[in-house]
Amino acid sequence: MCTSFTLQDADTTIVARTMDFGFELDGRPVVFPRNYLFHTQLGHEISFPYGFMGTGNPKMGDLLADGINEHGVTVMELYFPNEAIYADQPDPQKTNLAPHEFLMWVLGTIDSVATLRQKLDQIQLVALKNPILQVVLPLHFIVSDETGDTIVLESSASGLHLKENPVRVMTNSPELEWHLKNLNNYIGLQTQNFSNSAFNELTAHPFGQGSGTFGLPGGFTGPERFVRMAFLRANIQTNQGYDALLTNTLSLLETVTIPKGVNVKNDGSIDYTQYKAFYDTKKRSYFFRPYTQSETYQLTLTEELLSLEQPKDFPITQNFITHIL
Repeated sequence: MCTSFTLQDADTTIVARTMDFGFELDGRPVVFPRNYLFHTQLGHEISFPYGFMGTGNPKMGDLLADGINEHGVTVMELYFPNEAIYADQPDPQKTNLAPHEFLMWVLGTIDSVATLRQKLDQIQLVALKNPILQVVLPLHFIVSDETGDTIVLESSASGLHLKENPVRVMTNSPELEWHLKNLNNYIGLQTQNFSNSAFNELTAHPFGQGSGTFGLPGGFTGPERFVRMAFLRANIQTNQGYDALLTNTLSLLETVTIPKGVNVKNDGSIDYTQYKAFYDTKKRSYFFRPYTQSETYQLTLTEELLSLEQPKDFPITQNFITHIL
C-alpha cells in the first residue's frame, strides 16, 4: 500500500507519504552521517559522501523506507506488487543493489534529480530477499528535490526506468502510465457544485455542498487512492503561508490514511497506516507522526547531525497526547 505526493508553494517543496503495511515496522527517525560506509548484500562497500535522515529502525538494519539528504533530495519507496521485475544476476559493469538498498544509494550519493538522470544507467537492481522479511520486495520509487523536479522509477524486465510524473502523486500497482491514463475517467470532478438539471418537468438539484466531487473514489486500493490524491492535491490551497502548507499536507495525508482493522490481508495481518512522514526539501526538515500519536515530531538535518560518527535513531513515544486547557 502507501501513498506519496509533493506539495509546493513559492518557497519550498514538501514531499509526503503514508506508510501502509501489515508487518509492524516500528518506524522512527534515523540519521546517517556523511561518509557512512554502507555494506551491500552482495558484499560490496559503498562510502556515502552525503549525510541523510529518514524513517527506519535499528532492528531492521541500515535501511530506510523514506528519507532526505543534505542536498534536499527526497526518496520514498512504495510497494509495487505483481509489477516489479529485477535482474537475476549482478552485472559486473554496474553497481548492483538489492531493491531495498536503492533508496540508501540515492540518498548517500545523489545531489539532485538531474544528477540521478545522468547516473541511473550505472545501477542494476538484483532480486535479493530482504533479510528481515525474507521476500524480494516489489518496490518502485518517487524522487524529488528542492526544485520540485519529481520522477518515478519503476523496474521491469528491461531494467530500471525513469518516468516523468506530471501529477506528482504515486501509490501502488499498476504502473504509472496506467494511473495517468485512468485519470481520464474522472474529468467530471470539480470543486464547484453542479448546476440544477432538468428531467422533463422535474428539476433535480444537489443535496448540498460537494456535489462536484460525486464519483471521487473513496476506497483504499492503489488506483482509488491515486485518483483521490491527484484531485485533492491539484485543488488544495498552497499560497497561505508555511504553517498552512504543513497543515494542508497533513490534511491530504488524512484522506488516504487507512484505519487499523478495515483492510485485512489474505494472511490475516492488518494493513494500516503505521506512520505519516513528510519532508521540507529547502529547510531539510523531517516531520513524523506515528499511527498512535496526535503529535507531529520534527527533526532538521543540522551540521551537528551530519558530523556524527555513527547513525543515530530517535525513539518516540507511542502514547496519544493531548493538551489540557
